[in-house]
Amino acid sequence: PAVTTWGRNNHSARGQRYRYVFHPDGAEQLYDHQTDPDEFTNLARRPELASVKKRLARWLPKTNAPPVSNK
Repeated sequence: PAVTTWGRNNHSARGQRYRYVFHPDGAEQLYDHQTDPDEFTNLARRPELASVKKRLARWLPKTNAPPVSNK
């Protein structure tokens, strides 16, 4: 999967079909790009897709880089 980070602790992993997003507050998003390429329908709460979330979540960083100081 491709992993992207936007801001601190805000990561996503994109496989061939699904994109999983994990936010710093614990919120999750899961999108099926085969049926919803514009990401209108969040599927993260569907129990039948728990294994998809788990598979993609294992690629997310466990440790984040420390904040950068502008001093």
